Amino acid sequence: MLKNPVVVDNQIQARGSRAHGPKGLEGTARLENQARLAPCGKYDERTAIPDLQERSFVVDEHKISQLFTSYFNNKMTLLLFLIQAQKVKPNPVLIGTVRGFLDDVFRHMLEDRLQKRYRLVFKWLKRFFEKLPDVSVYQRDKAKDFIRAIYDAFGLHLKSNI
Repeated sequence: MLKNPVVVDNQIQARGSRAHGPKGLEGTARLENQARLAPCGKYDERTAIPDLQERSFVVDEHKISQLFTSYFNNKMTLLLFLIQAQKVKPNPVLIGTVRGFLDDVFRHMLEDRLQKRYRLVFKWLKRFFEKLPDVSVYQRDKAKDFIRAIYDAFGLHLKSNI
């Protein structure tokens, strides 16, 4: 996250960034950037996001989006490994973790308007993971399709060759 961002060549830079040496912006560049600040603490109209607080919010939102995507992909990869492992009986603690993740995704991360549509998908997946490894090939394929549907619900892309 950028703390104390300044505009350098119409791009956001953080004070102390390596692009300008270990001590940040120096001399006239710092003065020029401070001159861009309006008296009320806002940047002038030449910047893309004029208000410093709004700019910080956009950067924070982007960072949170990346963190969620990484978290989601890591957990879903575990689910895909469990689906594909045919003769491995998972640890009951791991199955509890999977159930907890699916519950969290359904209750807290999935939009309210989508919860009714995906309720049976999540319920089916939780039962599927409890029955592992005693599931058919058809059930494994169906589980993969449901995982793909969950990815689609979040607007993320799952590679089609799984």
